[in-house]
Amino acid sequence: MKGGRLVARRLGSTKEMCDLLLGLVLEERKTCTYSLAQFLEEEGGIPEPGDRIVFLDVEREPRCLVELDGCEQLAFNEVSERHTAGEGPAAREVSVWRRIHRAYWSKWLEAREQSFHEEIAVMWQSFRLLHPRPAS
Repeated sequence: MKGGRLVARRLGSTKEMCDLLLGLVLEERKTCTYSLAQFLEEEGGIPEPGDRIVFLDVEREPRCLVELDGCEQLAFNEVSERHTAGEGPAAREVSVWRRIHRAYWSKWLEAREQSFHEEIAVMWQSFRLLHPRPAS
């Protein structure tokens, strides 16, 4: 692994979604996340295995630290069950994952006067929980 950057991010667009997703990460029931490649490039670069993410709550307080162990850039319509297997339990089915993320990213893009399309570049990032230490 050649990564090594440390970034801070919040999961979800609402307090309820952020709390839910953080809970799943802390329970190790969610072991991957997704970003638009465009967003990552704007925020400082495409992640690599070995990079670490501090996930923040809605008050921007650090809640946990994860380390990326897999990264793949692909088109939205290429996301498969392999990519959604580490998603939260309610979004592991590809059709559900696509519906949720299409709606989320469409709003994000519209706010920037851009449009969502099925070939938009997505970055899949799998991770392992480092802190707090997993119970297992």
